[in-house]
Amino acid sequence: MTAQTPSSTATSAADSIRVSAAELADRIIDEAKQYLGTPYRRGGNGPKVFDCTGFTKFIFGKFGYTLGRTVPAQAGDGRELIGNLADLQKGDLLIFGARGDTRLQGHAGIFIGLDSTGTSFNFIHAARGGVMVSDLKETYYKTRFLGARRILPDFLPDIADSTALAALDSLAGRIVPQPDTLSLSPADRRIILFADGTWALVDSTGAVSAPVSKARLLLAENGSWRTVTTSTVLIPDLKKPETDSKKSSASTQAAPPPPADGSAVYHTIVTGDTLYGLARRYGTTVSRICGLNGITTKTTLRPGKKLRIR
Repeated sequence: MTAQTPSSTATSAADSIRVSAAELADRIIDEAKQYLGTPYRRGGNGPKVFDCTGFTKFIFGKFGYTLGRTVPAQAGDGRELIGNLADLQKGDLLIFGARGDTRLQGHAGIFIGLDSTGTSFNFIHAARGGVMVSDLKETYYKTRFLGARRILPDFLPDIADSTALAALDSLAGRIVPQPDTLSLSPADRRIILFADGTWALVDSTGAVSAPVSKARLLLAENGSWRTVTTSTVLIPDLKKPETDSKKSSASTQAAPPPPADGSAVYHTIVTGDTLYGLARRYGTTVSRICGLNGITTKTTLRPGKKLRIR
């Protein structure tokens, strides 16, 4: 099975935006972290309970990607990755062996990033303890890691700044002397690599030309090369402005003033906090916290911001 990618026919949709693959991966991880602490339940599809593939399917589905519902199905989604840990990119789908038989596909998560040593990584997933962030250093996962699938487009380096591109443009038309020992056919091209990572093309006559804007050069170990262009993806805009009706509704639910006796309880948000987790920690309810702060369950919790709990 191949993951269904966001439709390219919806480029004019008012509720969609176009982002780079790297930005999309950041949005996926940020959205996944909003559910930290959500309980695990076998067969859970979200958003109140999840199992592992229910969670990955739910998160990717928010951005227009359709994954399979079982681990074996998701192990066939996207593209297989062959290489080492350094080849993983944020948002890759991770596959682990089953609890009873490590050779069987039995668990899935979403890759976040490598640690400083490059020998381990952390990932977000729905496990027996709920939605959490775990590390490959944990023996249970290290002995069960089977591989990864790439659901998103490959990341590409940032586009060179305008100064570098302008410098390359200035080279256009210059002639580079051809070595006596090198004979190029009209179809052959050479490249010049500069210390800042930019590059230019040299045709069979020795004329220099700058690459097409946003073009990137990929060099293979065998010395071959090809040009690629930065890709973007059209996804649903989960942060689009509220409609007038929603704004009107929210305005009628303004947060009540704190009690005069100073008995209000506040919590300063840190990375990983969720409304569900805070409600459980303080022995209250999500709806109560929302009511006290004039927010909804869709509100993004920003680290450093204070929430009134009671």
